[in-house]
Amino acid sequence: MHASILAAYLGPDPLAGKCLAQIASSRIFGILPNEVRQIDILEHRSLRPGRCAQIVIIDCREWEQHGYGHAKLPSELVQLALVSEDRLDREAVFSDGYSDYLLWPLIEQEVVSRLTACVAQIARRSAPLFFSADPLIQKACALLAQRVDQQIALGELARIAGTNKTTLVNRFEAAFGCGPMTWFRHYRMIEAAARLRSGHESVAEVAESLGYENSNNFSTAFKAIHGLSPLRYRKMAARRERSA
Repeated sequence: MHASILAAYLGPDPLAGKCLAQIASSRIFGILPNEVRQIDILEHRSLRPGRCAQIVIIDCREWEQHGYGHAKLPSELVQLALVSEDRLDREAVFSDGYSDYLLWPLIEQEVVSRLTACVAQIARRSAPLFFSADPLIQKACALLAQRVDQQIALGELARIAGTNKTTLVNRFEAAFGCGPMTWFRHYRMIEAAARLRSGHESVAEVAESLGYENSNNFSTAFKAIHGLSPLRYRKMAARRERSA
């Protein structure tokens, strides 16, 4: 069974996105002795609920020519710059906050090597984030992530994000194919899975830490996303860890 890592291509060139996707789909990257994960690369507008972009590949080739600067994205995301081979400025790439870079024209082995390094970096991090290139939506996502243990009404979220409910819902639908509250439920359950795998908290404590006063309601929500009860999920994760 392969645990998928998702990279989102952010840029105007469908050829670049297609080439990256073809390279990723043809290669399996080893991370741990008994574990492999496959990297999937999608154009960022193809993201849907339940899929998490841990890597963002930002096409900087046009920005190199026009000086548009670095995209403002959350620092938690692993960000790769796609740059032209004849215009590479390594110091500028890293000073802009990128983890690494890919050169255009693409060379398969180089892409494989740099993505493998990204996977190793991700393996050391906590639960991944959903990603949207829309700054309003990413702001709302960050607000929800900070309040993962709280209940928040749609109207309040829209007010804090600096917009109205209709705009917020429409922009979430465009970014993820769902509304803010559905996104929030998915995010909470991804966080729940990470905490259950750590093994340090009871199921009831995990439920409470994520704003669920009733453990049964938490179990129902968790099973709807992951297909297993929290307790069965934890036991299965523990068995996999012992066998690794």
